[in-house]
Amino acid sequence: MTMNMKFASFVFMLTVVLLESKLNVHGQSISIQKVLFNFMFPKDPHIVRVRKPEDIKTTMNNVTTLDFFGLVEKYGYSAEEHYVTTKDGYNLIIHRISGSPFFKGQRTGKVVFLQTGLFGTSDCWVLIGAGKDLAFLLADKGYDVWLGNVRGSSYCRSHVKLSPRNKKFWQFSFHEIGMIDLPAMIDYVLGYTKQKNLYYVGISMGNTVLFTFLSIKPEYNAKIKLAVCLAPVAFWNEASPTVQYVTNMLHNIKNFEEILNSNEIYEVFALTSTSIMIGRTLCADNTITQAICVALMFLMSGANPAQLNTTAMPEILSYYPAGSSVQTILHYKQNIITKKFQSYDYGYIGNYKQYKQATPITYDLDKITAPVAIFYGGNDLLVLKSTIFELYKRLPNVVLLEEQKSFTHLDFIIAIDVNTLVYSRVIKLFQEFDNKT
Repeated sequence: MTMNMKFASFVFMLTVVLLESKLNVHGQSISIQKVLFNFMFPKDPHIVRVRKPEDIKTTMNNVTTLDFFGLVEKYGYSAEEHYVTTKDGYNLIIHRISGSPFFKGQRTGKVVFLQTGLFGTSDCWVLIGAGKDLAFLLADKGYDVWLGNVRGSSYCRSHVKLSPRNKKFWQFSFHEIGMIDLPAMIDYVLGYTKQKNLYYVGISMGNTVLFTFLSIKPEYNAKIKLAVCLAPVAFWNEASPTVQYVTNMLHNIKNFEEILNSNEIYEVFALTSTSIMIGRTLCADNTITQAICVALMFLMSGANPAQLNTTAMPEILSYYPAGSSVQTILHYKQNIITKKFQSYDYGYIGNYKQYKQATPITYDLDKITAPVAIFYGGNDLLVLKSTIFELYKRLPNVVLLEEQKSFTHLDFIIAIDVNTLVYSRVIKLFQEFDNKT
């Protein structure tokens, strides 16, 4: 048994014990089993977003978080909110950092579009603070910073016809996000700014959707001046023991999808009052349960204690995870099992209806001609080195392949030194490309 599996077994046994326990939150006793179930499969978020830090509260019936404006404006930056409706009716919110207190000169006009990964929102790019987060650092250099949000996340739970309680609302995976949401946002941003192209920065699934998008709509390659891919997820020629264990478990549960559907469970890991209370209560400094929070994080994404600011965990967990569809998880599970990078498999008849062919679409990375820079972590348990090298072989225009040996999957957003180790390199790349034009 590997060390990872021993660790997983320990966490599992600890979880079983905790499931029988009660949690006292603000004077009320709650079953931990009920808390976990509500966290994973919520019906309503019960969150109030506010603009001022002094309005933040944590009570049983009133959990508040800062909205994007509040997160940005508390450091003296200005922000905008823009709205895009996709061709299939999803209402998306795009955020923009329109001004920096540290940049007084003429703005470059160069657009940078940031897209977070699975369960993430635009908030993830501004959680650590000014002088540290990539969005702030880019704004400080005069770049026009835009931040995308995709269907199903906490900012995009609206549709012209469908309610989030409707099963049809959640019938999407990263394929639809890449094919519909991403081009809709990019077209809007380029049209609004009157630019011909932009810089793209994605993390994790933010790159999955980019590869999906550019491989099927290759005409958009000309609109991507440079794509910076942080911990990109594409191929699954190899998976860590933890990922493989979870995949096999889901695959072996008989009628798994039917069980979820019968219980009207179409969404996972939404941002809710319950999930925020868990993060703020169990993962705070000076609590005995913080070690469990850290252990679970390390188990899934990789361990790098030297780069983890545990004090920031309650703040991070007040915004992440922010929800996605069950189908997205099943899509990843499918590709891990088949070891292919392809669209969701609806079966013979369903595939004809969706793709006009009997089999899922295989994403042809040879068609991605935009320049790509890849940064990956040596301690990443979700994106292993072998999968990165497979991606590197398939992409025809990789201008940089760089490893951060100690980095895990989440470190590209939350690591203490991510600014000096990665973000400074990203900004330097943009400046080099600026000088070429």
